[in-house]
Amino acid sequence: MTTALARRRYRLGLSLFLGSARWLRWPLLCWIVLTPIASAVFIDAVDQGLWRIAASVFQWFVAATAGIWLASNLPTLLARGITRREITVAYLLFGLLASIASVAITIGGFAAEHALLALTSEPLGTWGETLTIGLRYLLVTPVYFFAGAFIGAAAARFGDKGWFTVAVLVGSGALYVGLLALEFGDLDGSGRLAAFLAGGIGATAALCVATALALRSIPVRAKRA
Repeated sequence: MTTALARRRYRLGLSLFLGSARWLRWPLLCWIVLTPIASAVFIDAVDQGLWRIAASVFQWFVAATAGIWLASNLPTLLARGITRREITVAYLLFGLLASIASVAITIGGFAAEHALLALTSEPLGTWGETLTIGLRYLLVTPVYFFAGAFIGAAAARFGDKGWFTVAVLVGSGALYVGLLALEFGDLDGSGRLAAFLAGGIGATAALCVATALALRSIPVRAKRA
């Protein structure tokens, strides 16, 4: 029984990941298949390709999924007797799995677009350059996920406060500016690469800690009649 309880947090994290994957499977499949094809068809109009735009937009879906699933599932999980510590561990696992899957999809999309452009017109760069762009999301995607998770946890904790919406808008805007630099900034030179690595890792770590702290302090509220 003790072993089963100890593993419950990990089963929950896996369940959250699989549930979100089932929820998004059809939109994701259409997006993965159609975007590289559209990029090849409209390459004369969009000279940078459509996948890079789609990959950036996809990060918002990652963040929204993390926040929505946390906010919607948290009351039920607490009511089932699952502790805040278990929820925190489960969500960290969920974030890890979701980030790995999202990055794999993103890099795969860049590769598919490159291959189609090589067949139909001219690739946007070398294979190495294309995959390097995709590899950025190893650091970018976790920031989006845990930003969404933190907003979801903070909403459960402070959602009834008048200042919460303003704080989310201002904080999200500031974070998005930094994320755009991570996604599209020039990384030539060891100094810029070091700043990129430090920014991505530091932001992810800070958001993980902030999410954990928010979850630990969430009160159990009685249901409204």
